[in-house]
Amino acid sequence: MKTNTYKAVLCIQALLITAVMALGLGACRSQGAPVPSGTAALLERIGTLLGRGEYDQALDLFNEINPRDAEKSEIKLLKASAYISAGKPGEARSIAEAVLQGDPGHIRAVMVLAEVEASAGRSREEKALLERALKIDPADAAALVSMGNFQVRNNSTRLAAGYYDKALELEPHNGEALIGRAWVYRNSREPKKAEELLNRAVSLYPHWARPIHERGRLYKAAGFPKEALADLDKAKALEPDNYFIACDRGNALIDLGRKSEALAEYERAIAMDSGYFLAYVYSAGIKDELGDYDGAEEAYEKLAQLNPDYYFAFEGLGMHMMRRGDWLAARDAFMEAYRRAKEGEGTYGLLAAMNWMRGGRIQDPRAFLEEVMRKVQRDSLEYWMLRLYHDLVGDADIALRIDREKNTALKSRMLYYLANYYDIRGNKGLADRYFLLVQDLNIKDVPEWRLNQWALKERGLALNQ
Repeated sequence: MKTNTYKAVLCIQALLITAVMALGLGACRSQGAPVPSGTAALLERIGTLLGRGEYDQALDLFNEINPRDAEKSEIKLLKASAYISAGKPGEARSIAEAVLQGDPGHIRAVMVLAEVEASAGRSREEKALLERALKIDPADAAALVSMGNFQVRNNSTRLAAGYYDKALELEPHNGEALIGRAWVYRNSREPKKAEELLNRAVSLYPHWARPIHERGRLYKAAGFPKEALADLDKAKALEPDNYFIACDRGNALIDLGRKSEALAEYERAIAMDSGYFLAYVYSAGIKDELGDYDGAEEAYEKLAQLNPDYYFAFEGLGMHMMRRGDWLAARDAFMEAYRRAKEGEGTYGLLAAMNWMRGGRIQDPRAFLEEVMRKVQRDSLEYWMLRLYHDLVGDADIALRIDREKNTALKSRMLYYLANYYDIRGNKGLADRYFLLVQDLNIKDVPEWRLNQWALKERGLALNQ
């Protein structure tokens, strides 16, 4: 199952129900009624495959549907929605537009077109089509929920709540509306109300993984990792190939201190979809903590390829390149972090310049340092450290400034860069002194702490873990 499993779920469910009803067979099994054989049974199998993210297999099953039934608009549109989930929006658009040519007021066809626009990131066009659907039928619960989801994606949670509430007035048992409204409650800091709705959804649909998954995420965010893990275990049993359930289960295990088990979950997610970045974020961090430095570096490298805007990947990559003494590669990684980070110019600028000096000539990064200094607050401690690396004089002044600094985290970081400055200039004694002062401050929540620990180990100095 790929990471877009939840993509178009709402429209698929609505189309599946209407397709079965269009055949005169009543509700589908997910609504509590038995499903007869033939086309309806195929539709149920298709719905199951779509829920698992097995889109190609689902599309193949459409070829087995009775040709007379296959000509019904509802089944055509279900196939169109499957095409969207399979990453083939062009085929979906052709089907929906053909249906609308014969019936301009077909609300499901309009919603499929809205899905097509959403898959392409065209928010304006998607909204216009959802508004068109609600003009056709203001009381269509599926259209109301789709508009609620649209408002959530556009950070209009108040508007989203209104659409979900209208959908629930019409269909109190609408699972997607319950989940959507619960999400709004959760993000409005009303976790009890969110829990009540998710409890209702879990009770109504005990074999549907999504509400159980969402409740597990709610518990995790609220600080109840044991309860979260219990729900995520159930969700995993229902959808063992769900990428996001694996990641969230890993997160709950982390909160419980079960790091090796958490890593196994992240690795499982990567095996499901090696082209999606999220699991690499977690696996890289855990491998770092567990001492699998080569594995961590590999994960950071993959993460940087998949999501280059996530500049922490370049930070982690640069740190491990420094650990190996690959100075110019580390420089390049920190320069990428510098270019992509909205903040932290001074930190990444210093790290890039420091590695540049170690891997080349000491004057090489002067022009780069001038650029960084223009972005850093003048007279800040970071500015003066950058100035030291640029001018290569003034170390006594910066040492005095660091000594007077009251912010211990900043003080620790600047001591690390002063130690490296002396090391680059060949003054091993002063370098050792400042590396040890960083250790004495014991500020562990800054990247310079780990770099300093590695430096101490390499230099044969006492380590305080």
